[in-house]
Amino acid sequence: MQTDSILARALGKQIKSAGSSLNTFALELGDQTALLINAARLEESARLTVACVETANMPKLVDAVCTVDWTWIVGSTIKKATITAERLQLELDPAGPLSIVLGTWQGSPFLGFQPFRPAR
Repeated sequence: MQTDSILARALGKQIKSAGSSLNTFALELGDQTALLINAARLEESARLTVACVETANMPKLVDAVCTVDWTWIVGSTIKKATITAERLQLELDPAGPLSIVLGTWQGSPFLGFQPFRPAR
């Protein structure tokens, strides 16, 4: 399934839980599916990839370098999603915008988040 259609299927769905690791961001949605955003190395370049899986098949995110508290986006609805090779922009209601960006360090891809906590 193509990235645009995967993201289109996520629109209007509520986030039930969220978790992240160095190269994966997982959003469990209220319909027994999960949206997985990965920092992937494809041939000679890195890019964001998106997949939709059943909640039962969500990976365990054990390689987290630091723990991020994603409870501030739980309960939000995905209103809009736009993606490029290096950025996924989500508009969440009521949490607001969330950017997932691709970075590389010593040739290895990783994910960065803006914001990584709610605005004060």
